[in-house]
Amino acid sequence: MLKRNKIFAFIVLFSIAIKINCQEIQVDHVISVVSDIDKAINSYTEKGFSLKKGQLHKNGLINAHIKFKNNTSFELMSVKGAATDETAKNYLELLKKREGGVFIAISGIESHEMERKLLDLNIEYKTSIGKNWDYITFPKTSGLAHFFFIDSHITVKDSANILTHKNEADKILEIFVEGDDYVVEFLKGLGIKYLGKNTDTDYGKGDVFSTVTGKIIVIPKKKINERPRVRAILFGKEDNSESLRIEL
Repeated sequence: MLKRNKIFAFIVLFSIAIKINCQEIQVDHVISVVSDIDKAINSYTEKGFSLKKGQLHKNGLINAHIKFKNNTSFELMSVKGAATDETAKNYLELLKKREGGVFIAISGIESHEMERKLLDLNIEYKTSIGKNWDYITFPKTSGLAHFFFIDSHITVKDSANILTHKNEADKILEIFVEGDDYVVEFLKGLGIKYLGKNTDTDYGKGDVFSTVTGKIIVIPKKKINERPRVRAILFGKEDNSESLRIEL
């Protein structure tokens, strides 16, 4: 009888693990590139956000974060001085075209699990292993160039004043990201919950995906020949009502 109970318990736990794994991938943060970091910080402070300023990195990048209690964030990124590595040069290239949303980062599983999913989906990728983070990125010419995956090995604890915003924004509710059927099938292939199509007054029909840290809404590209971008973020209050919407 004890042996049968152990087998039953294993089956139940295995079933729960499968169910949880399908919903693990989530929004981690969104990155917007700006030409003047100080001006951008002042602008978002006036909008009622608390910001955590970053330091100037050796490669020429400088950033600032708008952080939330559920470990998601909105990152402002700029280039100050010479861009000295591939990452900084990529941001500089994007900035020369225009300011605005350039990346949506997803997380929630270990990098080797993400690699397995991408291999199953036959999607080309590049893995970069670091001390604090692992990154998985996609080719510049890919329809997924504005996505990347991050597997963090560290835990950062921020003070309450950083996580509290005067505009009552408590989380990211929705992210409007450019894409086509390839992006839609990519998100479906990762196991992110698909809610069907929805119509937005500004962007028209979009494909809606739900994660525990916000919805991803895939909308048509504004300019066909340009690299896809993140177009807007809708921030929400603790009760999930709208706080404000930022067009990028």
